[in-house]
Amino acid sequence: MTEPAHDLTHAPAPTALRLSPTAEVAQLPWTALRRSALNPRRAFDDKALFELATDIYHKGVLQNLVVRPHPTEAGAYEIAAGERRYRAVALLVEGLELVDDQGGPSDVLRVPEGYAVPCLVKSMTDSQLVEIAVTENFQREDVTPLEEADGFSRLVGLGLKPDDIAARSGRDVRLVEQRLTLASGLGKEARKLLTEGKINGAQAQVIAQTTGELKKHLVRLVKDNPRAYSADQLRKLTTEGRILVSDALFDAEASGLLIVEDLWGITPAYFRDTQKAQALQLEAIEAQAQADRDSGAWAFVDVVTSDYVQNLPWREYEHYGPENLRGVLYLHSCSGQMKRHERVVRKADVQAAQKAQQAAERTQAAQNRAQTPPEDRPVKDAAHRVGQEARARVLWGQLVNDPQRCLALTVQGLFETCSEVKVRVDVAPSLSTPLPEVVAVVEHWTTERPDLFQSHKEGTMVSRVSGPKLHAALMELCTDDLLSLLAYHLHDSLHHWSGTAPSARPGELAVYVATQTGADVRLSREWEVTEEFLSAYTIPQLTALAATMPRDAQPGMAPGVSKKELMGRIVEMAPRLKAAGWVPDVVTFSR
Repeated sequence: MTEPAHDLTHAPAPTALRLSPTAEVAQLPWTALRRSALNPRRAFDDKALFELATDIYHKGVLQNLVVRPHPTEAGAYEIAAGERRYRAVALLVEGLELVDDQGGPSDVLRVPEGYAVPCLVKSMTDSQLVEIAVTENFQREDVTPLEEADGFSRLVGLGLKPDDIAARSGRDVRLVEQRLTLASGLGKEARKLLTEGKINGAQAQVIAQTTGELKKHLVRLVKDNPRAYSADQLRKLTTEGRILVSDALFDAEASGLLIVEDLWGITPAYFRDTQKAQALQLEAIEAQAQADRDSGAWAFVDVVTSDYVQNLPWREYEHYGPENLRGVLYLHSCSGQMKRHERVVRKADVQAAQKAQQAAERTQAAQNRAQTPPEDRPVKDAAHRVGQEARARVLWGQLVNDPQRCLALTVQGLFETCSEVKVRVDVAPSLSTPLPEVVAVVEHWTTERPDLFQSHKEGTMVSRVSGPKLHAALMELCTDDLLSLLAYHLHDSLHHWSGTAPSARPGELAVYVATQTGADVRLSREWEVTEEFLSAYTIPQLTALAATMPRDAQPGMAPGVSKKELMGRIVEMAPRLKAAGWVPDVVTFSR
């Protein structure tokens, strides 16, 4: 007999996990969520979904979904990350029956259609949604080669290079290239065989690297008897040298070559005289290549022999590069297959062009310096770096004691995709050396909790675990510990300056926070002029700098004084300058 179902219609929805009481995550009804057609993931393991649904029933959805307002359906939200959790809740909405293996009564787990799901709602373009969806799939342990290949292909469609994809996914560039070939060259029938597990990834990779009748031939072989044709055997078939009639670029009838045909139509027709057929095929390829050369439309036209024609020889060529260096590559195999790759570049040409451009820029910079009067030259980067470090230090001192502002900045960083505040900084200008205060925090955490954090570079740390494991561990920490970690991340983002040059000014938000927290005042109390700072200035610049100092703290000036002596006189005045709160412009929090 079936017992009544557990009905949670009137039960409170699980509380969403939040960074803090002020970090709002929208609780959206399950009925308002929609799967995205842009998500490359298609297959979901039924058993794993069943287990996840059972876990959600008892514990709630423990990880926020990432969604955006639906572009065409008002009041609905499109899922960028978290479709597996969405599907698990769908099982509970339908009613998940638990059958007793011992023959006892079954049980049904059910939640209402309006079940609240914690979601981080973000505005994002189609491209951003695809990138989030694909990136989430990278982190799955059960991702299949074909799913990964389709994900990589989506990112290429967004304009990413294989090098970029490799960096984001943690994969080798060569593997990324192979996956892209798998996505583009496998074909519908071979895709089905791979998805159903009738062929393995190695066999699929060989098939994806072939074209035309040869591809059809290999698919027929593995479809009828997959165990009899390993990847190595398929690879041998593609490189044994036979020229298929279907691949011939020359007039097969006019060539007079004898054609061997399979009466049963299983093996494609090929030329008996392999050597002569190969010579005629190469001659036809060279004729096409010469026509491209004569057109004058390309920087180069290369003819290269390769085992596989679908893939570029990745060490020598790539699909991305300057327009004036783009050319055509004819790849042909000993089996007669040929593919014309258009608008590719030679890596050596790109590297040479980059070196030439860098040399020209250095020459131009040297000429500009020579033509610029000493008094008008910009202050060297060393002085600006001193200013960056001074501003970073006082911001650290203020933020570490201001938890409310740290939490507010965290929320701001989560909501503003283009904000100066990034909870995790991936690419940003860095200080020449990390602050001792930050190094101490890193040493504390990597020593006290090596199970959670590790450091590969002085002053920086990363987590050893992620997802639910990291969240569970963080929830066990006290508030002071969380604030210490939060201050570490916020300091690492907010002190960075706008632009890439050290001479760039602090960001507008950094200036505002410095004013609000009193970091600018603290800077005027703590900063002291040093020889390291002054060494970045020329004598005319030092003279101009001294003119900005308080009158009673200005060093004595004498005609013909050396730079070293002038610096020494200014350093002698350092205590007076500090007492007066004097801070040069390159150090202040100003725009």
